[in-house]
Amino acid sequence: MKPRFRDHAVILLALVTVFACGFAAGHIQGKKTTPPKPEVSAHWEEETLSLLKRSLELAPQEQVTVEREIQRAATRIRLKRDETILTYHEQISELYGRLIEQLDGPNAAKLKKEKQSLDEKIQALRPQT
Repeated sequence: MKPRFRDHAVILLALVTVFACGFAAGHIQGKKTTPPKPEVSAHWEEETLSLLKRSLELAPQEQVTVEREIQRAATRIRLKRDETILTYHEQISELYGRLIEQLDGPNAAKLKKEKQSLDEKIQALRPQT
């Protein structure tokens, strides 16, 4: 028995129906949203001070002491962060240097360009003395 035009039309209609149902279900369900990543606040010092003020009954002199210690901690954290970023970039630059010695041709040339760019970034990150 040879398939007729009607058979092809029924199959096509069934496929269109399936795709339309999938399309509609997708729109009804909506987009999936990923929960936002918790961000480290740039103003953690103020938030910490505010939290301590609310949870503790600080005398004026104690508040000054707490503020001073928070600022001291913030300075140490910033210095450590900058040192860590610099060390990270230096390690990547050393890796590129080792790879350049072992690779040849266009791959080595690409890495040389990347290494030069990275070395410029490292120079900018180094503390000026």
